[in-house]
Amino acid sequence: MKNNSLSLVKKLVLTAALSALTIILGTTPLGMIPLGAASLTILHIPVIIATCLVGLWSGVFVGSTFGILSLILAATRPTGALDPLFVNPLVSVLPRILFAVVAWGLWKLLNMIPKLPRVVASGVTAFASTIAHTLMVIGCLYIFQGGAVKVAMGGTGYWVLIGSLLPQASMEAAAATIITVVVFLGIFVSTKRKSKISNIED
Repeated sequence: MKNNSLSLVKKLVLTAALSALTIILGTTPLGMIPLGAASLTILHIPVIIATCLVGLWSGVFVGSTFGILSLILAATRPTGALDPLFVNPLVSVLPRILFAVVAWGLWKLLNMIPKLPRVVASGVTAFASTIAHTLMVIGCLYIFQGGAVKVAMGGTGYWVLIGSLLPQASMEAAAATIITVVVFLGIFVSTKRKSKISNIED
């Protein structure tokens, strides 16, 4: 499915649906996948899907929804030592917008490779942009709340914190890759079926 094959109405509906999905995931346990001692977040996945299926503006809108939701949850339901720091929109909203831009750039770049299946491009985009998302969130934390982060984490530096979060970030990237690929495979199969039905009717 190409971005320009969608009408404006369908793009708006899809963007609204993915924004609503982000809110549902963020306000219910559905947004976290329990995995032993850790939980993997999948809140960023609708941003990737919006960016790939609709375009940059859609990804930025859904990413902004994700960021604003993070800010609200940090202010009303903080659960970790770093959560109160996400009340700052430069920490909660900005990296989620930048994340959408990075995902869009990767998606466009990969689609310039001849004969690369869109399903493969979507998987690579999901994995790489998820890792970038973690780096940007932690980066914004240190740029805008560096002193508070060190106090909350006992003097932990940027790269030490990244190293400690890398295993979880890698698992989140793998989960994002699987879910995004499944979504694109579903779209591919659906499009193929509609094409066959159309040919029969013709």
